[in-house]
Parts: sequence; structure tokens; C-alpha cells
Amino acid sequence: MRKVPITLTLPENVVRDLHLYISRRGISKFVTKAVEERLEATKQKMAVEFREASRDEERNSEIELWDSLSNEGLNEENEY
Repeated sequence: MRKVPITLTLPENVVRDLHLYISRRGISKFVTKAVEERLEATKQKMAVEFREASRDEERNSEIELWDSLSNEGLNEENEY
């Protein structure tokens, strides 16, 4: 996998702890793994929330109503 360098700004105490507990050569791998784990948890949480939202009949009816109105009047010419 191709690696892309980025610049991060972290609190000083976090950087101090990284250097204290993680070898200098292992920091990038450690941060990558931490971010991947947090991203996966976020993806799973969002998937559950999207599924729940898609089952909300009142919400879906409101969306259908707005969708039907969103194109209203687009084929008409304005007389300004």
C-alpha cells in the first residue's frame, strides 16, 4: 500500500507519551493502527444509524415530499 506523508498537530503530552511508550520507528505504525481502529468503529456506528434512519417511516415520507417538490417549477419560464 502506498504511504502518504501528512502533518499532524498533537497535544504536547500525547507526543511525550508516544515517545515514552512507542519506539521512534514505530510511531507511524502505532498511529495508523489507532486511526484504523477508530475509523472502523465510526463506520460501523454510522452504518447502524443509517439503517435505523432508513426504517423511519415518518422521515422517509418527509423526504419523499421534499423530493417531489424539489423539481417543481423547473420547466416553467420566469417572467421577470
